[in-house]
Amino acid sequence: MWPFSGSRPTQSLKIGGHALTWGESSKTWRGRHRYRCALSPIPSGVVKLSPIDGNVVDGGVLEERIRSLAGPPRRLRFFGRTLLSGLPRSVTLVLPDLAVRSTILQLEQVPGRREEQEALIRWRLGQEQRLPLTGVKLTWQIFPPRQPKEGVHMVLVIAVQESILAEYEAACEAAGLLPREVTVASFRLFDLWLKAAGGTRCLNRDLALVTVADGGLTCLIIHDARPVFVRTKFLAGDPLTGEDMGTQEQVTRIVRETELSILACQEHVPDLQLARLVLMAESDLPGLEDQLGHALGVSTDHLQWEHVEAVGWAHDGGSTSSAMLPVVAGLM
Repeated sequence: MWPFSGSRPTQSLKIGGHALTWGESSKTWRGRHRYRCALSPIPSGVVKLSPIDGNVVDGGVLEERIRSLAGPPRRLRFFGRTLLSGLPRSVTLVLPDLAVRSTILQLEQVPGRREEQEALIRWRLGQEQRLPLTGVKLTWQIFPPRQPKEGVHMVLVIAVQESILAEYEAACEAAGLLPREVTVASFRLFDLWLKAAGGTRCLNRDLALVTVADGGLTCLIIHDARPVFVRTKFLAGDPLTGEDMGTQEQVTRIVRETELSILACQEHVPDLQLARLVLMAESDLPGLEDQLGHALGVSTDHLQWEHVEAVGWAHDGGSTSSAMLPVVAGLM
């Protein structure tokens, strides 16, 4: 999400509202990637997900849980002797969808310089009153039209309050971790699915990405191989314990919220012809994939561990919960 220098970290951490998830990667002597994951529930009320208000309610408890999950600080050894101890470890920090605001802008022209792009994006967001801009850090990705001189640029914008980001970074640093890359769960999961499914050739038909995680739902719609709509919605219940999330009532609500997202997208993209839906859920929701496919009349694909194996990564122990997929995606 945010640029960093050097190689990608070999550790990944996601801080959710109900649990911490941790991933580590390594390579075999043949160069194959391996991953190991762990999950640690956190007490209720320690983290409260919000894109506006503070997220970390009890920093001390969160730091202790991160330290326990990630293990001791790194030591630099040389010929069996410890030269430096307590060195911070680089980590990819995966933010939950509910901690950020995401939106899609249409721009007729895009300046070449990064600073000018940010000024234009901030101005447009302010004009359309989509996001509060005071104390906000922005990152964005530009998707130009297929024909350079025709159409508009689609810009996926992710905004996070600097105070919220600072809370997460401070908790990591107190536990001996140094966030060198910050990303968002849904978009990193989409990158994983896209790699496993065969790359951008999979975008030759309109599709929707539906992520159900951390008590929220995100719907990202791709049209003409570019994102045209994104919406994140809070859902009640605890996805890790299954409280209220495995019931037919909750499944029905997820289907309904997905339908509402597609209808809202069609108001701006009338030629949308949805053909495929990719579901990414951190817990088992029986019947959800079938009901989404039936209600929308589309083929479905459910992001699972087979997708990780398809890109050449092998499991090396630890948790195999679906809640681990964001941190594995954060390692790639």
